[in-house]
Amino acid sequence: MIDKQKRGRYTLYLALCLILYVAAVLGYTSWSNQRHKHIIMAEIDQQLLLAAKALKFMLAPDFHDRAMDKDSISFAEELRNRKAITGYADNTDFTYVYTLVEQDGKFYFSAPTVTEEEAKERKSWYFYPYDDIPAGFVEAFREKKTVFINYSDKWGRFRSIALPQTSPGGRTYLACADYQITDMDALLRHNLVVSILTAFYFFLGSLPFILFFRNFFRSYNAELQEINVELTEHKAHLEEVVVERTSKLQAAHDRLASELVERRRIEADLQEKKHKLEEALAQVKTLRGFLPICSSCKKIRDDKGYWKQIETYVREHSDAQFSHSVCPECARRIYPDLDIDEIEKLCFPKD
Repeated sequence: MIDKQKRGRYTLYLALCLILYVAAVLGYTSWSNQRHKHIIMAEIDQQLLLAAKALKFMLAPDFHDRAMDKDSISFAEELRNRKAITGYADNTDFTYVYTLVEQDGKFYFSAPTVTEEEAKERKSWYFYPYDDIPAGFVEAFREKKTVFINYSDKWGRFRSIALPQTSPGGRTYLACADYQITDMDALLRHNLVVSILTAFYFFLGSLPFILFFRNFFRSYNAELQEINVELTEHKAHLEEVVVERTSKLQAAHDRLASELVERRRIEADLQEKKHKLEEALAQVKTLRGFLPICSSCKKIRDDKGYWKQIETYVREHSDAQFSHSVCPECARRIYPDLDIDEIEKLCFPKD
């Protein structure tokens, strides 16, 4: 059951990795396509700007000051302008280059590119109304700012520029250029398909590595599972050893605790005996209490009822020692012939 769950997780993980890879490839392909498109558009816009700026040099300086209505410019001048403008368009990648003038809120072609088919359709294209003019062109004229737009009309799909210009007489007109981008859109789509196929090709090329690593990790995972089983068994054995050692340590701890209690009891007993011994030693050969002494012979009665000389009793019951001597009074009484006072002065001179 566990192995099935793990295999399911690994399969899901692999599927997610593949989905992520495909999404990343598609995302990069889309980003690369948009970036390529942006680069192409930037190059086209630069060319459109140069073309629009060049138009005024192909016309008479006061042309737009005179282009007030359909009769203000002669057909001969229109043909000269048409030749210059159309020739410029034919020698470049631009589909149309032209100028527009505004009159009473409407816009008219003042110097347009005229193809051979259009020349057959109409004799004069000067001051021809531009009825479906893009809104961006109107905005460029009113706000006097350069506008780049993509638009479609009856002549096709174009990337165009509307560049506001001012004639020497102060009249505003638009210098315009159109670049057909129908083929460019097809080229970008082709590049997108090529990028996707390239990514798919490299994905197919990476499949052997994916399968190799998949099998490698599957084998590695099997080894890990075996090691995990061994570790689990070893862990269980270690737990048993730990329980056994813990039990032994607890028994040893209890035994030591019991011995410690017994030792403390013995130490207390020894301390008490020591104290008693010190008290007994302190009482050894120490005279205290009442001593029965004879008022006549000065003998002392001991604890057994015997009368002993005082020096004998004191020597037996203390550390004191006696040296025999005679006091002056007893000496006069015992030795009346001796001058006791003179002997005392000789033996014990006074300072």
